[in-house]
Amino acid sequence: MSTDHTTALARNTSATPERTRMRVAHEDLLAYVDAFAKTVADRPPLHAVARNIEKNVGEVTSGMENIAITMAEQHFANTLSEHGWQATKDASLNQAQSGARNLTDNLIEAAKQVRSLIKENVPVIDKITKAWDNVLDATQHYTAVGMSRLAGIAKGLQSDRDRYDVGFVSGHLQTTQDAALAQRKLGIQVSLSSPHLGEYALADARKLGMIAESKSVHRGTVVNVIGHDAVLKNAKGQLLALPVAPDFKFKRGDNVVMKEHGGTYSGKRQIVDRGMER
Repeated sequence: MSTDHTTALARNTSATPERTRMRVAHEDLLAYVDAFAKTVADRPPLHAVARNIEKNVGEVTSGMENIAITMAEQHFANTLSEHGWQATKDASLNQAQSGARNLTDNLIEAAKQVRSLIKENVPVIDKITKAWDNVLDATQHYTAVGMSRLAGIAKGLQSDRDRYDVGFVSGHLQTTQDAALAQRKLGIQVSLSSPHLGEYALADARKLGMIAESKSVHRGTVVNVIGHDAVLKNAKGQLLALPVAPDFKFKRGDNVVMKEHGGTYSGKRQIVDRGMER
């Protein structure tokens, strides 16, 4: 490859805004995963999953960047035959796809273990939970940037087959993003019952739009009383945060009917008999 071509290739593969955003998102996610891994260093199974997540992220990023670099090289130097291009493209996209699939599996596995620790109320659970939530939030951002990166790559491809293959990998990143958000919400639901994480979890639930709109009357099960709010889950699985007076007498697990009076809610026990409320 000539010096001119080398310079042009470097300029078009290392200094683009898309690649810069991908690099930053990649480094941010790895930093949060490393911080989480250090927080759970005394829990070997969870620590091992965290290190696997780091590996998966590397595979995804490497696969995407390899295909981008190969595209640029083809554009400026045309060094690969059609067969060579397809083989290189397939290998790069397979690496990204496999990494995304394994990343999804490891996120789900780690989230399950973290939720178990929350239920057990282990020491420093607040640090573990917050470090893990940072990983899930950073994963959602990383996958969003990754899908944008792939969309940009697809625009530079000539054949429908190539664009489909890139889109297929993007679909795997969408699955990873969906899984990260789903695990985040499951963690919040468990944390709401925690004596140490309730306030933190309620703030997150509000931020993620998990709290349903309040009406004048609600029926449900008390999840926790957090500050001046009684958190309920109704029959539809919706979460409610209802302001209550300091002398609110019900506790976690009670089935109640709540009515609003002057800005706060008071309740009475909901009796369930043979599946019928009364």
